[in-house]
Amino acid sequence: MAFGNSMQKHTYYFIITGFFSLNIIINFAYVNGEAAQTLFVNNTINKINELEPFYIATSLECLDSKEIKSHPYIVFEDNCIEKATINGIGKIVNQETFLNTVIENKTVFGQGRGTISTEDGQSSIDWNSYDANLVKGGYPGYRGIIYFNSTSDDKFAFLNNTVGIYESDSDTVRTIWSWE
Repeated sequence: MAFGNSMQKHTYYFIITGFFSLNIIINFAYVNGEAAQTLFVNNTINKINELEPFYIATSLECLDSKEIKSHPYIVFEDNCIEKATINGIGKIVNQETFLNTVIENKTVFGQGRGTISTEDGQSSIDWNSYDANLVKGGYPGYRGIIYFNSTSDDKFAFLNNTVGIYESDSDTVRTIWSWE
């Protein structure tokens, strides 16, 4: 019985986190879409295009992509390696796995997880993300939110339990901003 209650609590946590993340993603997508270029957070207006990102990807290589579910929606699993630069750290390697769900109206919802490591593999931090994209021909561009886990590693300590927002467009190169 205790196991069932624990599973139920975890399920509610993921549902609440998912709805919270989806709301942020929708607002962020609206900001960077054809609409106004402002984002309302805690009654403060921030212009996304004026903020400096702390993470800029330079390349993405997807090693494996497979369909893992076809009904009621198509779900693909993508395993990729992204190379990027993080302010204050330098070059990093980001090992990523995404589950992308395509629904009827050509919207793609993604859930990701991964590990960002220094090039030498000596320092790292794990993350989870949620993103969305409306596919309008060509390669989709994603808008999302990323949650950084806690690490005892000094290099990545500034990201401990923080939240970032990101975008990736037709070239798949991701940019991440700290959400403060």
